[in-house]
Amino acid sequence: MKISNEVRVAILAILAIFIFVYGFNYLKGKDLFSRTNYYYAIYDDVGGLGKSAIVTVNGYNVGSVTNLELTDNLKIIVELSLEHELSLPKDAVVDIYSPDPLSGKAVRLVYAGKCSSNCAKSGDTLKGQTTGLVASLTGDMSESLNDAKDALSGAVSAGLDSLNKKFASEGEAIGDSFNDIQSILKNLKRSTGKLDKLLEGSTDNIKKTLDNLQLATSNLKTTKEQLDRVLNNAETFTVKVNEIDLKGTLNKTMGGVDDAVSQATNTLKKADDAIASVDDLMKKVKDGSGSIAELMNDEAKLYNNLNEATLDLQLLLQDVRLNPKRYIRLFRKKSPEYALPADDPARGE
Repeated sequence: MKISNEVRVAILAILAIFIFVYGFNYLKGKDLFSRTNYYYAIYDDVGGLGKSAIVTVNGYNVGSVTNLELTDNLKIIVELSLEHELSLPKDAVVDIYSPDPLSGKAVRLVYAGKCSSNCAKSGDTLKGQTTGLVASLTGDMSESLNDAKDALSGAVSAGLDSLNKKFASEGEAIGDSFNDIQSILKNLKRSTGKLDKLLEGSTDNIKKTLDNLQLATSNLKTTKEQLDRVLNNAETFTVKVNEIDLKGTLNKTMGGVDDAVSQATNTLKKADDAIASVDDLMKKVKDGSGSIAELMNDEAKLYNNLNEATLDLQLLLQDVRLNPKRYIRLFRKKSPEYALPADDPARGE
């Protein structure tokens, strides 16, 4: 049976609402069919961290930032949505860092290993920290730089001492040359001192310049990540929609509708047959054929017959009342003669 346009519109509307709700949440990074855990961290400054920023463990994506909230005391609460299978220890650190100079802020979880007992539960608040751009790129190199500085200083001092001894024993010309070299080194030292002061005074400006560069590039990185995420989610959503057997579901639904319509059609057909039978009966009655028609058409004759039968019964009952002896013959050889009553209601026959 052909499906009406109203049924088709209703089915398409239900499917459209389901696809819209599921797709909207999926594009936001929320899967309606998977469980997630939520953790929180509190910061004084998040350095431009935005929603939907990825959360990693050793570079592996395990979740995203779902919300940021500014409290009354100007603290920032960051909400993290992590995979349900991830087990975090309670001493895990939520670190906000810069993966590279052209990207925005991201979040990484720092902890020794997966916990087996006394783990953090969904809704717990973890320790939060921030790492600057230079530290994010180079790591903790203070000890290495100090060692290199000490080694270089010792080598330069030993070299200068050996040259001083050698040149001092070679005569006045070599001594003068060595004095010139010492003057040059002193001038170089003064120049480097001035350069250090200049760099020290310009440190704030350099830092501001780097911060502005980072903020300028973070928007580009965030936009790129969001676009990549939207495209990936759209592709995954398309695959899942293709896996849904819409045709089979619609065929089953339409099969049930067809059965209901077929039953309703059979019921209406039986009703039509019953009405047709009643029409035939009424037609026969109207045409005068059949016992019912004769009974209904000969109303006067029927009435007269009933009236006469009633009157005869009345006369019989009255005769039994007036002459009961006529109807009792147990001890009589012949019946008594009938005496006509004065008020005989019989017909004149």
